[in-house]
Amino acid sequence: MPPRLTSRFRPLQTFSLNLNRHLLFRRAFHDAKADFITLDAKGSLTKRELDIFIGDPHQTYITFGKDVGFAMNSTIVKQTGMCLASDPEKVPLTFFHDTRHFAHDAVPYPRIVIKQDLPRQNETNMSPATLWLWGASHSITLDGTPDHEFEESSRESHERLKGAAELLRHR
Repeated sequence: MPPRLTSRFRPLQTFSLNLNRHLLFRRAFHDAKADFITLDAKGSLTKRELDIFIGDPHQTYITFGKDVGFAMNSTIVKQTGMCLASDPEKVPLTFFHDTRHFAHDAVPYPRIVIKQDLPRQNETNMSPATLWLWGASHSITLDGTPDHEFEESSRESHERLKGAAELLRHR
């Protein structure tokens, strides 16, 4: 058989990637403190200092332990007597820029007070926010921001990959 003079391999083909900002997004995690203020069983205010993560000054999120997220959700539901959202892993909140705290519109407590302001999303003193009740920790993001989109995408990926992770765990 005569030697083959051309390669059997096809030349590499190039393709372009449409990189959007989600792929180029970087999240910083700075240690910070916050106050979790809530009502106890007797209706008195109690304050607990929290260890949180917060982003760079232009970022719009905080992350904290799951116990705080669940406590906040539970207390809001008890006080309002209603289901907060159609999605049980997302609780609508508001960030009040003048007092630097997150709370639900219907009740003043519980609230999480942070030490720094977050970028305003509109001309008012308040920005809509979401408490995310999923994952190894819970977080709050200001709505309509890249941080909110990042959290939404992360949660969707987590849901899509949950079945694959279970299959790999049992191998």
